[in-house]
Amino acid sequence: MRWPRRPFRGSMGNMKKERWIGSLLLAGFACVAPLYGEDVQWQAVSDAPRTETAAVTLTAPVALVERPTGGTPLSPVAPGELLPVRFETSTPVVGETATPPIAPYRSPPEIIAVSAPVTAPAALSAGEQEEPADTLFASDRSFPTRGAKYASSGSIVPTSASVVSPAVPAGPEVPMVPGWDAPMDASWGRGLPTGPLPVDPAEAPVSPSFNPLRPRLYASAEYLLWWLQGQAVPVLATTSAPSDFGILGAPTTQILFGGNQINGNSPFSGGRFTLGYWLGCDQDKALEITGFFLGTRSAGFSTNSSLNPVIGRPIEVVPSQVPAATAAGVKIINNETAQNTSLPNVAVGSLTIHAPTSLWGLAGNLRCLVCCGCNYRITLLAGFRNINLDESLTITENVMGLPTAPAPFTNQLITVTDRFATQNHFYGGNLGADARWYWGRWSVDVRGQVALGDTVQILDIHGSQHFVPGIATASGLVVQNFTGGLLALPSNIGHFTHNVFSVVPEIGVNLGYQILPNLRGFVGYNFLYWSNVIRPGTSIDRVVDLTQVPNFLPNPSAVPPAPGHPAAVFHEVGFWAQGLTFGLEFVY
Repeated sequence: MRWPRRPFRGSMGNMKKERWIGSLLLAGFACVAPLYGEDVQWQAVSDAPRTETAAVTLTAPVALVERPTGGTPLSPVAPGELLPVRFETSTPVVGETATPPIAPYRSPPEIIAVSAPVTAPAALSAGEQEEPADTLFASDRSFPTRGAKYASSGSIVPTSASVVSPAVPAGPEVPMVPGWDAPMDASWGRGLPTGPLPVDPAEAPVSPSFNPLRPRLYASAEYLLWWLQGQAVPVLATTSAPSDFGILGAPTTQILFGGNQINGNSPFSGGRFTLGYWLGCDQDKALEITGFFLGTRSAGFSTNSSLNPVIGRPIEVVPSQVPAATAAGVKIINNETAQNTSLPNVAVGSLTIHAPTSLWGLAGNLRCLVCCGCNYRITLLAGFRNINLDESLTITENVMGLPTAPAPFTNQLITVTDRFATQNHFYGGNLGADARWYWGRWSVDVRGQVALGDTVQILDIHGSQHFVPGIATASGLVVQNFTGGLLALPSNIGHFTHNVFSVVPEIGVNLGYQILPNLRGFVGYNFLYWSNVIRPGTSIDRVVDLTQVPNFLPNPSAVPPAPGHPAAVFHEVGFWAQGLTFGLEFVY
């Protein structure tokens, strides 16, 4: 059947009019009421959105980035022809109020798309086509776009500004927060600005890429592997042929212990702990407490008559007593003689030497930031420092007199003890500086400090002899106690103190690595020096008044006394400690 030509034209004309009228109605409706996009559908503002789907307000066109799925570009369209475009926007979190509080950004926003038909832009002249139009807008003009960059939650990123929104351009380089110890985490920045985005990017609100809360508390724990300067000790034990009695200078005499330094070869293990608190958010002043200790380590020696039939304890005789002592039967070679712990046909026994050392200290400082930059900081510190060095040297003899031994050693159990203990306590003011440089996760610390003050030197000397008869007499067992051993005698036994000015400098270098935003590991080297300390080995006076030694001379009254020896010796020496440190630093 053939339709009449005229009605057909009338229908086409009516259709065009209806399409223009419909367009005008839609435009008017859009001006009167905002529209909500929901599930790729349009609704008027009076229509409540469905509760299961979050709604977004479209107030400005957002760039549509063409992503052809087939790998071929879109075919050109004629002016005035309809083509699909997309409006992209972020979906607000379900359940939030209209103006949610700003929270740290944790994950990229979810992107949804709402499609709507628009009219393709008219073709531009060659002069107007100055920049490529690879992105189409509903506003019918081309505009360069920049994609937002997001970092995963908790990841460490370089300290440069990130783009928080397509409407907010990237900011300048963001430096490290001065005085802060850890790199910035992308998840610490504030989230996207709330409310509608302005059309003009220049009017966008400023939202910092990073807004970390500066830590107020910091703490570190270190394992110390240090070596200490050994202490010099005189010759304290010898052995020889029976005819030489272990006397120094005799042809067959050999040194068993002493004549060198002890406690200087093996490392000491210990720890150091630091706790600090920044007094303000600017991190320019902090209070800091530091304490360290080294576990007690002891140099020891032990021998007995089964290992060495002759065990001697060498001493030096006062020159004025040499003739009388020689006449009394004491063998002396170049003013040297010895007391025997073990000697064939006279006595058997054992000799033990014990020399422990321990070091510890405390410090309290005020730390002030004086200079800082994007990758460094320099601080000064001032405060109070205390260091303590405790040492002792104990010599113990256990002697059993044989039946053939001369009196008073016949069948006697004899214990001879000499003990020299020293304590050094430093109290002084402390000044120092600390510098730290950053290279990404790596950091280097260089610190130096010096303390000036007083060292309290304490020397305790004790000596005794304890006689227990091995065979009971008619009056029973009579135990005898004597004041004085061999090197500790009435002339130097007692408690002595002395005060002296000391200087305690210390330097350290650490290489650190940022394991987590608030946790740093490091390894380093430390050196400490302490002037004017006393030590047990150098507090021994080997020059002995023989008349003060209990049971040494057959007839003490035949030998002239030599007052003043042995003496309490305050021989001041320098002391150093150095070694490796392995630690962790935590900031909060």
